[in-house]
Amino acid sequence: MQVIAHKMEYSGGQIASELTPRHYSDSDFERYKAVYQACFHDLREALERYPVDVCVSREKLEREKENIYILETAEKLVGSVAVYGNEIDDLFVAKDFQRQGCGKALLRFAVSLLQKRRVSPIVLHVADWNKGALHMYLKNGFEIVSTETIE
Repeated sequence: MQVIAHKMEYSGGQIASELTPRHYSDSDFERYKAVYQACFHDLREALERYPVDVCVSREKLEREKENIYILETAEKLVGSVAVYGNEIDDLFVAKDFQRQGCGKALLRFAVSLLQKRRVSPIVLHVADWNKGALHMYLKNGFEIVSTETIE
């Protein structure tokens, strides 16, 4: 099955974020993996990307921990976002916390962080299938700059 993916760039104004997620640590691995897989399962299944339950290795997460931010409350992993160079990646929110503004807060945190680093352009990629995420990004200052079809 073909996947339609959009590259998006931030074109909004300056953002201030009060969110204070912490860096990923190895002790987060099992919770991170479980939430990550649950969030991306339906997408990967709909796009016929097998196996559907995947997560990068513990070793890779450990190497990238300074770029991965965890949002939690009451010992529950609410969500996460990664920031690599000028790219926002792997933004996800646990199903129990979706539609409560957590994704928007993580997105705004990442944009604010990159703005403080004076990085430009701020980019992210999203599958067209993921209409909720696509809508959130468009609503929060991102524009589609290119679209590609992936086999």
